[in-house]
Amino acid sequence: MKLAILALCAAGASAFAPAKVAQTSTALNAFEEELGAQPPLGFFDPLGMLDDADQERFDRLRYVEVKHGRICQLAFLGQIVTRNGIHLPGAIDQAGDSFDSYPNGIAALFGPDAIPQAGLLQIVAFVGFLELFV
Repeated sequence: MKLAILALCAAGASAFAPAKVAQTSTALNAFEEELGAQPPLGFFDPLGMLDDADQERFDRLRYVEVKHGRICQLAFLGQIVTRNGIHLPGAIDQAGDSFDSYPNGIAALFGPDAIPQAGLLQIVAFVGFLELFV
């Protein structure tokens, strides 16, 4: 009886042992040693953006990914700050409207008190310029 219980415990413990991962030969093996490639997935490229890519393309996409992550962090911080009631001083336009006269969040884009469409177009154009040329 004790031997049966010991065998069951050993069988249950083997379920938590790491499994052997078979090495497959693909074109993605070129980036298997890059920072961020880790088991069990290894190098993860679900959209296939780096199929037949060189190191320069990989470095460019890595740079863009980090840049977009930083932009998202700043956007989140800006959301928290403006929701807390802290706004830039001064006027946002020639008519003298102050920054805190517009609502916070998505209401600043849509609704009766939203930023004028020309102002929104200027913001989108400026962000597009930064995305393409910086």
